[in-house]
Amino acid sequence: MEVGGDRHLGSEKGKDTGNGPDPGKLINPELEEAQVHGGMSMGLGYGLSEEFLYNDAGRPLNDNLLDYKIPTAMDTPDLHVKFIQLEDPTGPYGNKSLGEPPAIPVAPALRNAVLHATGVAMDTIPMTPQRLIEAFQEKGLI
Repeated sequence: MEVGGDRHLGSEKGKDTGNGPDPGKLINPELEEAQVHGGMSMGLGYGLSEEFLYNDAGRPLNDNLLDYKIPTAMDTPDLHVKFIQLEDPTGPYGNKSLGEPPAIPVAPALRNAVLHATGVAMDTIPMTPQRLIEAFQEKGLI
């Protein structure tokens, strides 16, 4: 994963990201690639923008899609999938599960890409622009 953006605006975004799942023998490669793209997009939202906010009484402040920020096609970088096909003799047709695992490594990969690019180790997600700016200021980058 690579990140890029404007440090002064805290606009770090994934530029190029890949995922190499092992779903066993592919049965429907196009559908399985789309599943991985969806999982990667979910991971990008989890790592960069998605956060439920609550007031002091515990009521949600962003309980609609106007205020709860999920990535759109404009926010999504090029996504690359390279399947590792290790056939599972116990699975149907040599297949394994694919489901949600493609979402799991994206937020940690984003964090590590920010660390590699800036030297700033973020310990909170989502890595919102405000949090990034605060961390960059603390490190003396801006």
